Formats: sequence, C-alpha cells, structure tokens
Amino acid sequence: MAVVPHRPWRRWGLLFAGIVILVLAVYGAYRYGLQSGFSAQQSWVTERRALQSALAEAEKQQEALRMKVATLERGSLVDRQSNESSRQVIRDLTDQVARLEEEVALYQGIMSPSTGDEGLRVQEVTLEPTSSEDRYRYTLMLTQAGNNDQYLQGFVGVNIVGSQAGERVALPLKDVSDDIDDVDIKFRYRYFQDIKGDLVLPDGFVPDQIQVVAQAVGERSARVEAAYDWSDLENGTNVGQ
Repeated sequence: MAVVPHRPWRRWGLLFAGIVILVLAVYGAYRYGLQSGFSAQQSWVTERRALQSALAEAEKQQEALRMKVATLERGSLVDRQSNESSRQVIRDLTDQVARLEEEVALYQGIMSPSTGDEGLRVQEVTLEPTSSEDRYRYTLMLTQAGNNDQYLQGFVGVNIVGSQAGERVALPLKDVSDDIDDVDIKFRYRYFQDIKGDLVLPDGFVPDQIQVVAQAVGERSARVEAAYDWSDLENGTNVGQ
C-alpha cells in the first residue's frame, strides 16, 4: 500500500493563491468600473460645458443684433426717404434675432427647465416644402430637459393623418420617407436628437395633422404625445410642444 505524505501547507497554499487571484480580479473590475465611470463623467462635463458655451454665444449674438436693429431704427436709414434695401436690412436682422431667441429658448429649456417640465420632450416639428410637388423636408427634435447626466433612450412613432378617397388614413412616417426604416424610430441621446429627412405624400392624400408619440424606456421611462396641424407646420407656426 502506497503512503501519501500529509502536506497541509500545500492545501493552504492553494487556498491563499485562490484568494489572491480573487482579490486581484475584484480589484481589476473595480478599477475598470472606476475608470469607465470617470470617463463617462468627463464626457458629460465636456458636453455640458459645450452647451453652456453655445448658450452664452447665442445670447451674446442676440443682444448684439438687437442693438444693431435699434441703432438702425433710430438712424436716418429708416426715415421716410429710406430705400427698400435699408428696410430689408432691418427685416433680415430682425429675423436673425428671432432665430437666436429660439436657440436661446432651446438651450435654456434643456439646461434649466420650468418646474415639472423635466425629462423627455418633443421640442419641435418642422416642415419645409421643396421644389417637388408633395415632397417636404421634415425635422423632429427630441430633447431631455433638466438632469442630463444619463442618456435617454427609447422609440418614437410619427403618423401623418389625413384623408384619401373619402376615408380617414394614418400613414406611418416609414411609409412616406425613405430615410426611416421602422415604424418605431429608435433614439438615444443626452441633450437632444434630430430626426430628419424628406417625405413624399401619395397621390390623392390630403394631410391634416402630424401625430408624434415618444416613449422613453429604462430608469427614466416616460411617454409624450403631441399633435400638430399640417397647415400650421407649412406656415412655420405651432412647431413647439
């Protein structure tokens, strides 16, 4: 009968080695998670600073244009003898101020929303006619107002509602736009995301309304529904939520 020497130190050595490996693995995972979290935090800080910078620049340009318009209105360029080109300059500047006001409102709404207005928002829907009949260029902007430290993700559905051959019809954006592949359009963003492209209305279809249903999933689950009159969108009004 063979005699096996008793080696308790070997068992304890293997146990110790296993503990060391486990500790190193846990420490490595901790370091990786810490580094990943730090990188994500740095990315968030950088993005937020960029947004703050854009807001400050938009406000600065807005104020400068307002002063320029006021100066022109007080000056001799706008007296009764002013020519049309001078008046056009003021109209153009006024339009620029209006566009900058929209930008400022957007940035402020994202970073400092009013009470109860945080999270997922359908910021705006716009339509722009093209040179081709029944073809339009569209933009849908989704935003996350308030706390932007995490990404917002989910899906949004867009329907063009109208009538065709005397019947009420709802056309998914996917059916009229080559830029969209699914009925449920996926989104993932921290501050805002634009969904844009061209749509072509089918023959005989008369649009009345665009309906938007956005659904965020996960920790920040939320559902937002909005409807926009087609005629208002064509005229550039009623584009905000």
